[in-house]
Amino acid sequence: MNNNDTILSAIEPEVADRLARSADEIAQGRTTSNVVGAGLAMASIPIALAALSRDAFAQTSTTVTDVLNFALMLEIFENEFYKAVLNKSASAAQNTAFNTVRATVPAAALPTFTQIQKHEQAHVDFLLANGASNLLSLNADSFDFTGARGAGNGPFAQATTNLQHLLLVTQAVEDTGVRAYKGQAPNLMSNSTVLEAALRIHSVEARHASKIRRLRRQNGATNVKYSGTITGGNRAAAGADNVPNPPAGALTALDAVYAGEENVTTQGTVNLSTLPNLPTSNFTASSAASEAFDEPLTKAQVIAIVQPFFKPTIPA
Repeated sequence: MNNNDTILSAIEPEVADRLARSADEIAQGRTTSNVVGAGLAMASIPIALAALSRDAFAQTSTTVTDVLNFALMLEIFENEFYKAVLNKSASAAQNTAFNTVRATVPAAALPTFTQIQKHEQAHVDFLLANGASNLLSLNADSFDFTGARGAGNGPFAQATTNLQHLLLVTQAVEDTGVRAYKGQAPNLMSNSTVLEAALRIHSVEARHASKIRRLRRQNGATNVKYSGTITGGNRAAAGADNVPNPPAGALTALDAVYAGEENVTTQGTVNLSTLPNLPTSNFTASSAASEAFDEPLTKAQVIAIVQPFFKPTIPA
């Protein structure tokens, strides 16, 4: 796999084809079409947002800038996490922390981790080049991936020594990102172009988390669906019962990551609870409703989830 391959090409080639068609449509008459097209091909919400926000019709505002800065913060976090896992961090301590679990990562999983990390690095680079600011001066040493804000003994410490714990954390990180971006959609309602790009890419970003779920299933998790869908909410939705002896603090954190995903009642104006069950005992209307929609997280909820992994305090 060469450096020009995208994470989507590595996961599902037909998705990349659909994104390319979408990029062609958006490219019609737009001054930032090349950058937007690149963002779409990479399944990148931040790249599409950054490019579109610079265009004349994007009506760049403080709100849009805030969304971009928030996205940059999350992308730096994810990028540094994957770099540490892959022994590519600029911090020797971060690399060393993952030595034990790194030795257990299956060779077949390494291309996925590698491509996701490249994807995150591209997000960070592009955002910084297009108006987003690293307000917290985040770097490789700004994070404690055990979730203890620098103490190194947080509830996710086992992710540095146990593969199933690592994959669970990776899944939760990706799912938090998906819900975070959807939660920012109301802040983009005044800008239909940026909003459309964000939501168009949001659904594809979820495929990253889906791939991690497949990796979990392929590596011993028996209660994680190959489909990659989220069923129910809280820790049960995470498939936490597939990891050995998860600490209470980790379970509490997972409750926050998946809170609200159990919604099977209302989406928009549609009462999902009134939908008929399909003719199979294994596929009910309630489970389908839970799996079909990603529920948004507010900025405050996202900060509460990720703050334990950040040493500096994230502003509200």
